[in-house]
Amino acid sequence: MAMTLRLSEADDRLLTDRARTENRSKQEIAREAIRAYLNDQDRRIEDLEDELAVARYSLRSELGEVRYTPHGEARRALGLDRPAQG
Repeated sequence: MAMTLRLSEADDRLLTDRARTENRSKQEIAREAIRAYLNDQDRRIEDLEDELAVARYSLRSELGEVRYTPHGEARRALGLDRPAQG
């Protein structure tokens, strides 16, 4: 899918100067900048999802909904304590 990137004259001059300095095309530099921006946004979303998960856990803990299970009981419930067959 082709897209047209509309820049102000000042931004276009900066992009042109950078392309000339780095001996690369303006398109290549713009694609790289867009890719970096999108990757940064992905990281921000992931960080927000992590913060939301912690906040939900904290709320559940405050409401008394969090219950700890001893290790042995958890292993038995998951079927991990079955004797090895040999």
